[in-house]
Amino acid sequence: MGMATLYSLFATLLFYFQLLLFVFCVLVASAAGLAASPLLALVRRRPAANWIAAQVLRVLAEQVLGVAVDVDGTEHLAHARVQPCIIVANHQSLLDVVWLACVLPHRTVVVANMFIAHLPVLGWFMRLAGNLFVRQGDKLSIKALFDGALRSLEHDRVSVVLFPEGRRNGGSELLLEFKKGAFYLAYCTHVPIIPIAVQSTRALYSWSDRRFCRNAVIRMRVLPPIATQSLAEEDIPALISSTRNDIQKACIALSSPAHAHQQ
Repeated sequence: MGMATLYSLFATLLFYFQLLLFVFCVLVASAAGLAASPLLALVRRRPAANWIAAQVLRVLAEQVLGVAVDVDGTEHLAHARVQPCIIVANHQSLLDVVWLACVLPHRTVVVANMFIAHLPVLGWFMRLAGNLFVRQGDKLSIKALFDGALRSLEHDRVSVVLFPEGRRNGGSELLLEFKKGAFYLAYCTHVPIIPIAVQSTRALYSWSDRRFCRNAVIRMRVLPPIATQSLAEEDIPALISSTRNDIQKACIALSSPAHAHQQ
């Protein structure tokens, strides 16, 4: 067995070990949120369990996984402390939960794929914490998601995190086309949209390349909120385009070597 083969085997073993550590961190954070959910439900603060789980995951990610998050523009999240907002971001890989844990406002729910709802521990916690789920391509599921998000924003007064690409883009700097849902929701509720851009994380994590780096930093930027009080339905396509372009430009800037050197 040559040195190249040994190195490849060792790198693969490290990848799976890091992946197991990631699962461990998510399960511990989910268990913390799960434990807090019943009490928070009694005082009608179910979404706060998401924040509790996020704080646990943030610490574990840095201390156990060796993955830190560098956030620019956190002052823009202040809007979500005083009113419900729609938070939109690019969607890449399982590392999305790591950066999301670092910026998740206190009263916020997340839209996730339906299969997550059926996972042990994580799914139990996310359901109890009031998060929303959607089955891609299922019109009834999409309608139920929209109704649930509308109820969260208007009745429960909590923010909602959506990934307008609709699926993971694989860590590419080029974003997928944005779907209409988050922006139509903003039109219906007139709450602010807070865009978030995250650098391409393909160099940090790739399932196909069996790569999961330690001692890594995820760079992200919270962009200024977009007011929607005067948003008309015919303005939605232009809003989708401008928001996507703003996030795209920020993603490219964050992923550039020059930005990494400045940090």
